[in-house]
Amino acid sequence: MRIYKSVLIVGSVAVAAMSAVTAQAASSSSQVELTTPPGITLQEPKGPDRRPSAAERKTPGIFNGQIRRGGRVPGAEIAYWYADASGKTLYTYAQDAAGKPTCVAECAKANPPALVPAGAKAAGAWSIVKRDDGAGQWAYQGKPVYTSTKDEDVGENRGSGGGFVALRLDHDALVKRPFGVNVEEVRTVNGYALTDESGLAVYAYSGKGEFVQKDCTTSVCAKRWAPLMAAAIAHPVGNFTLIDRADGFQQWAYQGKPLFTFSGDVVKGDAFGVGVSKDFELAVVARNYQAPGTGMFFDPARGAIVSTDKGMTLYRVDFSYHSPDGHGLPGSFNGSPPVGRAMGTAPCVDACLKTWRPLAASAKDLASGHWSIMERSNGTRQWAYKGFAAYSYVGDKKPGERSGSDIYDIMIVNDPTIDVYQDDNVYKSDEEMKYGRRVLRARDAAANYWAYIEP
Repeated sequence: MRIYKSVLIVGSVAVAAMSAVTAQAASSSSQVELTTPPGITLQEPKGPDRRPSAAERKTPGIFNGQIRRGGRVPGAEIAYWYADASGKTLYTYAQDAAGKPTCVAECAKANPPALVPAGAKAAGAWSIVKRDDGAGQWAYQGKPVYTSTKDEDVGENRGSGGGFVALRLDHDALVKRPFGVNVEEVRTVNGYALTDESGLAVYAYSGKGEFVQKDCTTSVCAKRWAPLMAAAIAHPVGNFTLIDRADGFQQWAYQGKPLFTFSGDVVKGDAFGVGVSKDFELAVVARNYQAPGTGMFFDPARGAIVSTDKGMTLYRVDFSYHSPDGHGLPGSFNGSPPVGRAMGTAPCVDACLKTWRPLAASAKDLASGHWSIMERSNGTRQWAYKGFAAYSYVGDKKPGERSGSDIYDIMIVNDPTIDVYQDDNVYKSDEEMKYGRRVLRARDAAANYWAYIEP
């Protein structure tokens, strides 16, 4: 028997005023390319595949420049695999050089083609090719893609070899750019934006005429928005052009718009310049799929929060464990996708559903990007983000409110020596853990907790 008791842990830190900013509104273009079409998802590799940035390795503090298992450290890079709707890794095949699928018969039994779901259409770098049997197969940059029967779980890539290569999202190749301008994942827009050589977000200025900031002194403006300078020997590259400034230096422009960084951005992934001025927008080059009825709410104190399209906060339920990092710092702990998938929708049934509302998916909706679909025990479908089922909280009354965060469901069992989440195959070793972090035991004060979802 298990007894559940909910408690609410309330923080004491004052939070700045919030503002609702959709991912599209934060972008320099509403027509930027999607990283995935419907039916193609992004999955974290199984096991650690995270790299701290050079700046992070040198910076002392709570994280000590380390990547902790099961959580996301600000500045850490995550190499996502492209996968099908079920999360199985996608592969290209070397013999498909001409863009025509050549893996057939026995080859196709071991490497099933990634077939296009009904109603899905080509998008961006993703096209549709016809197989000999008339079926539509996904192709990435003209190369047909396949899954592998060797992969048994989400995020595996055992199918590599024999001409098959796992397909990874390469954000460096999203746009042709000059030296010193990079492309990085920016949480605020759930996508990828231009950054400077330090990894700080770059903004495009869309105001009229020469850049002049009203209602503030020149010195303040210079500290707030810094031009993205170009070297004296720089040359235009792709959609990047050069602006001759009055001070004799050159500044980069993208798609005709001057580029700047914002003084309020401190670490890689920050985008606190969003909403500061209507004339500045993030220079976004690619966006991840956003599930129908969802959006982003921008909190100036905490950054981006995944929300409904009305700005109401969305939550995930995870299980608590002892961590020196905690889970209340922006970007510090966003949950381990394998744990979210293992928990599924089971933690919230019956009475729980009176408080937490599942984010419903229709029968026609298809998984894409970081969004997948779970089926509840009653047959209804529910959206999940990065492995965790998504819910809204009845206690939230206005956009951006997070009154449901840090609610704990304490679980008590009769036998304190058993696992609350019983799994005999959890551990590979003390150093290599199947789920990326220790599975909590009842004697460690077992609890589920609710946390708002970060992109």
